[in-house]
Amino acid sequence: MRKYRFTPSLLLIVLVGGCASVEGKWSLSQVDPTAARRDFAFESLTLQSDGTFYAEAKEMGKVDSVSGTWTLNSGVLSLQEQDGEQHTYDAKLRGKRLHLVRQCDGRRMTAVLEKRSS
Repeated sequence: MRKYRFTPSLLLIVLVGGCASVEGKWSLSQVDPTAARRDFAFESLTLQSDGTFYAEAKEMGKVDSVSGTWTLNSGVLSLQEQDGEQHTYDAKLRGKRLHLVRQCDGRRMTAVLEKRSS
């Protein structure tokens, strides 16, 4: 009978290997508070593994496509649009839901996006 020993480095590999990723296609599910919906423009968001993103944004009833680059560092998701506009959120991944939180006009806004199947 063979015995396996978990060393700290092996345990780290196992834990990191099992981590979920924010990469993929996301659809807006809800915004809290509901009145803050106007402050979150993205209806859909695709985060690519090469660090680029594509999104469909809704502004004044019109749907527009935007793209740019994204980074996730220490739980902070930054989206830099090609036109220079930047969006920064505290990001928390909970299963197939991505919670994006930021302060807007002194109030906390949370947008919840659900992962779409490929």
